Amino acid sequence: MRWSGILVAAAVASAGPTHAHAQSPAPSRALQVEAQALPAALDAVFAAYTPATPGCAVGVRQGDRPPVFRAYGSADLEHRVPITPETVFEAGSVSKQFTAAAILLLADEGKLSLADDIRKHLPEMPDYGRPITVDMLLSHTSGLRDWGELMALAGWPRTSRVYTHAEVLPIAARQRALNDTPGEAYSYTNTGYNLAALIVQRVSGYSLADYTKLKIFEPLGMTRTSWRDNFRRIVPGRAVAYRAVPGGSGAAFGQDMPFENTYGHGGLLTTVGDLLIWNEALATGRLGPTLYARMQQSPTLTGGRTIAYARGLMNLSVDGRAEVSHGGATAGYRAWLARLPAERLSVALLCNRADANPVILGHRVAEAAAPSGRRPDAAGPPPAADLQRLPGVYVDERSGGVLVIAARGGGLEAAGGRPVARALRPAGAVGRYVAEDVLYRFGGEGLVLRTPDGETADYRRIEPVRPAPADLQAIAGAYASSEAGAVLNVGVSGGRLVVAPADRPAGAEAALPLHRDAFRVDGALVRVLRAADGRVTGLRFTTARVHALDFRRIEAP
Repeated sequence: MRWSGILVAAAVASAGPTHAHAQSPAPSRALQVEAQALPAALDAVFAAYTPATPGCAVGVRQGDRPPVFRAYGSADLEHRVPITPETVFEAGSVSKQFTAAAILLLADEGKLSLADDIRKHLPEMPDYGRPITVDMLLSHTSGLRDWGELMALAGWPRTSRVYTHAEVLPIAARQRALNDTPGEAYSYTNTGYNLAALIVQRVSGYSLADYTKLKIFEPLGMTRTSWRDNFRRIVPGRAVAYRAVPGGSGAAFGQDMPFENTYGHGGLLTTVGDLLIWNEALATGRLGPTLYARMQQSPTLTGGRTIAYARGLMNLSVDGRAEVSHGGATAGYRAWLARLPAERLSVALLCNRADANPVILGHRVAEAAAPSGRRPDAAGPPPAADLQRLPGVYVDERSGGVLVIAARGGGLEAAGGRPVARALRPAGAVGRYVAEDVLYRFGGEGLVLRTPDGETADYRRIEPVRPAPADLQAIAGAYASSEAGAVLNVGVSGGRLVVAPADRPAGAEAALPLHRDAFRVDGALVRVLRAADGRVTGLRFTTARVHALDFRRIEAP
């Protein structure tokens, strides 16, 4: 029996009476024809997901029509359990909107103000000279460093050991510096949402898990939704998360589970059906007439620019139409939840495979359900001159990002933090290219990268160098950071600089030289710090979510 494409539509018999949308009025004959066509369109989007692979569940609801659910692939490869519309997945950062909603509900109860300095509720946090407000936690404008990337720089990334809220607060509290001055810039950080979860607990007297169960999940009938506050808890119907690994006869999969007890930034366990209930409840005001509007309010930075990120939601324009959405990724789980207000369309997507791109898949689902009329790009290959002048290495000093632009097969590719290069398509004007809705604008000695949410990053072109052996030996030694709580040992092996955590030698990473005194180490930009006489005094690490973290040299080679 084929079970990689399971359909639940119309009356949603399997959903039961707890699903509010099960009582939708019967659609007209015209809408029934459309609804019958949608499953086939969804099957085409997920055609590569079979019983032999992990996969996805998807739910689509438009207007008053009954929702359509489809499911593809395996929830558990070892036991050959299929994914169904009732399969529970982890929702990654889609979870953030529930934490934001909890904060807003507490504000409605008069138990906190969004303008509160977080130190009112979290006195453990340092005074950075300008208050970080509760609201800044929700919009990623606090400037706080991301605790997960801090621990990755310390040699213990998330999933390598168990983290709890009891550890996240001290990690955040020992940071002497911020990525940005509070309120001045958008800098995505999970730390803000973990601190928001702690504020919910301290203000309400309930854990975030209990508060949202009481105020959100139970009132709305989201019976399959909870938080992964204890990763050892048995969750009936939960999908195992996977990541592709090299196999003897091609691609294979290994488990990639989030073994941690932090939540609020992620960690929501839910189904596509429950997520559609949530979207509908927000749109219809079931949790209060203004909650959804307040969640969609984007802040204005101190410089006057309004950002796309609001409070756990993003306000986007995709293919010329408004979209309120958020994606998610934790370990091997992937998620996307969106609402297109003008089309009255909601899409919920949950996957248990790390190689699934939920945003691209979600947009394909939305296009199948409500075509935008957008025509595929008709641009041809890049100009021959661009194939000669654009390839090279580009560095974003602020985020530590490194892009390698290469000419291959008559086209251009961009490789950055992802293992798979992205093909660049010409976008009309000279020097303009797009890949996965990201705009690359080349000019002068660099490029500007613009993401769909309107954020930009400036990359400058560098000339790669090959350090002499003596230069590498001069950098070798031990380096310590009290903010990261770690010591790194730097040595030379096989003609390359190697960085290893002192307490986790298996985490050693080779350093790729970029230019003088600059290396790339596992996605981080690492600069060598020197005294006036040229002696090496430290290393400065910069990543997308941790800017300028210094390790001080504590030992000569």
